[in-house]
Amino acid sequence: MHAPRRALTGLAAAALALSLALTAGCSAGASEQQLQYETDYSNHPHLEVTGYPTTETLGVVQRVVWGMADGTAERLADLAHPEGSDAAHRATAADWIREYRKGAQGKVTAEFQDDPMERQSVQLTFHDTGQATVLDLRPDIETGWRVVMK
Repeated sequence: MHAPRRALTGLAAAALALSLALTAGCSAGASEQQLQYETDYSNHPHLEVTGYPTTETLGVVQRVVWGMADGTAERLADLAHPEGSDAAHRATAADWIREYRKGAQGKVTAEFQDDPMERQSVQLTFHDTGQATVLDLRPDIETGWRVVMK
């Protein structure tokens, strides 16, 4: 015998409606860039981090490593500091993917050096391949923190 079903009380129905509206509203307000970041974050191994990144410098480094791992040269080149040409940015992105893709798909440590006032150096260590490289991050007035690709 089944337990009797109960109708939602007015208060419970209102709470359910509010909860659904807030959930839909939060998703609807998320930018495409934020949704892409959340997808990438859940689809990749987490970086091991040492040093003192800012939220912005950590986000750029994460997206650089994910771009290397996924082989997405265009998205990687989009993270370039305006210094240098678009052709140089694309060439550097392709070189980084060719060189570090396998390592970026595994365990990676990002060691944030320097005080991030005007620039920040970040050493990436790719544990699965034994490789390492240093990124040079600089802020841009229009786009925020970016990685130098020359």
